[in-house]
Amino acid sequence: MRRGISWFLLAFCASFGLAAEPEDGLETARRLAASGAPQLALNHIERSQPRDPAAPRWAEWEALRLNSLAQLDRHPDLLLRVSALPPTMPAPQMREALMLATRAAVAADQGTTARQYAARMLWQLGPSAEEVRVIRLLVIESYVAEMKGDEAFRSMLRFDQDYRPLDRQTATRFVEGLLGLGMAGEAVNWLAGLDDDGPLKLLLRLRANLTSAQAASEQARALLRESRSPGYWRVLAHAAPQLGDRAAHVEALEQLLHLDGGKTIQRTAAEARDLWQAYLGAAQEAAGQGRLLTGDDRGWADFAGKQLALNAPLARALFAYLALRGKTADMRNGMQAQLVSSLQASGLERAALRLFNDGPLDIASVDTRTRRQLGAIAERRDVPALALHFWRGVNPPADANVEEWHLRVASVALRAGRADAAAAAIRQAMTGKKAPPLEFSQRSVALVQELLDMGHLDLADGLFTALLPLVDGAARRHVLSGLARINEVTGRFPVAAEFYVRSALLAEGKIPDAHALQARLAAALNLARAGYRRDARAQFEWVLKNAKDIAQLEIARRELKKLQADDVQP
Repeated sequence: MRRGISWFLLAFCASFGLAAEPEDGLETARRLAASGAPQLALNHIERSQPRDPAAPRWAEWEALRLNSLAQLDRHPDLLLRVSALPPTMPAPQMREALMLATRAAVAADQGTTARQYAARMLWQLGPSAEEVRVIRLLVIESYVAEMKGDEAFRSMLRFDQDYRPLDRQTATRFVEGLLGLGMAGEAVNWLAGLDDDGPLKLLLRLRANLTSAQAASEQARALLRESRSPGYWRVLAHAAPQLGDRAAHVEALEQLLHLDGGKTIQRTAAEARDLWQAYLGAAQEAAGQGRLLTGDDRGWADFAGKQLALNAPLARALFAYLALRGKTADMRNGMQAQLVSSLQASGLERAALRLFNDGPLDIASVDTRTRRQLGAIAERRDVPALALHFWRGVNPPADANVEEWHLRVASVALRAGRADAAAAAIRQAMTGKKAPPLEFSQRSVALVQELLDMGHLDLADGLFTALLPLVDGAARRHVLSGLARINEVTGRFPVAAEFYVRSALLAEGKIPDAHALQARLAAALNLARAGYRRDARAQFEWVLKNAKDIAQLEIARRELKKLQADDVQP
């Protein structure tokens, strides 16, 4: 069978004047992953990994895929892949897969699943001593995530006994886990192992009644001026209720919800719930002190507005109360927007996202304007899946360009790995189009190209076909080339060749440009693979006549010689 040359590699070689050489696809994926581009690595893997698990090096491909999914925090997808792994997978790759699955299950709050994978690895695959240590720590974390305090504490004691003296990092993990379970007395076992100057030791002393709330609060406030550690906000969050300072409690919880720090899904959701409860309590207390009448929503809203410049956390507590319990939809909607805007103004955008994603409000009941605002925050903060969540079913703003809105949604969906949602948004953008402006054509084609590069051939094929009658000029050439590539990959070589030639013929001017030369050469290669020898010779000869790039000329001469050699064979 005649060997074809990938259009991707051909374009690369033509651009840099290099001879085309075969490339190790797995090594390419590894380099992409090592360069800090897990999504690019995953795109490459989806295009190039053999489909048959029995294929050579399939297990190495799969291990790299799972690592990329882990780096992207796509825990459900990772767990689904691991659940379907063949039992014949080599032990090194299987151990790596089960380690990743155990971590993913802990992060996804699936403690039972995590322990099942851990047990399988410990008892069936002969892990190394270091792997055993890591797995045991993950099992402890799974108990903590499930709020199984007794099991977690017993596992910690056994681990401490086996790995004594415990390093500071592990002692810190144990104390943090036990404090989250309300087991400060048990956490004191590792008090001596904590950093003397760190916030966790101060928090443990406060929780275990080894220091007063006033002293702990004053120390935390002083240290916050020197350190940005979220741990001091946690100290303040626990000290404030004991001091009767609801505004300080709200402020600390807002900061904690905003700050990152390796939180689990469960912990973030718990922090969001705590903040909503603190908002309600602070609002009711402030209303009582201000002698506001229950049910006087307008009076509460006016009071909140006056507090905004004086005590923003307290104002947000009142906004949140009315966002949940306002008597009319207009009041609730207005206060939702006020709450988000105030959090933004205070530099607490992540807190706004988490508050509405994990709080008591059903996102479908949130006002459309607020959902657009939240989606824009998530988009800007590079949380595309969350942006798509907020924007699902939301219509474009009345004063917005409808096509621009749908293409924006499509771009976010692609970044979130949601090819289906991206394709649907692109189709919406094309609805009713006859002669779209140049910018729309270019952006639409670029988005469909991304779908193609991610390996979604069927979606790209349908969208390119729909775009073809709508675009002209350079955009049309790219659409034709995209259709050609799809047909080339799927083995429809005559159709691929036709699209390549049609793309080449759209070149402007008498002198063919680089796109036309590449397209003609790709057409010739596909014609040769299809057995259209005469047509292939004509295209190769055209390339020899018009090309100046050494790589293109070498490929055309070599392939033309093959055709001529085949012609003289008896």
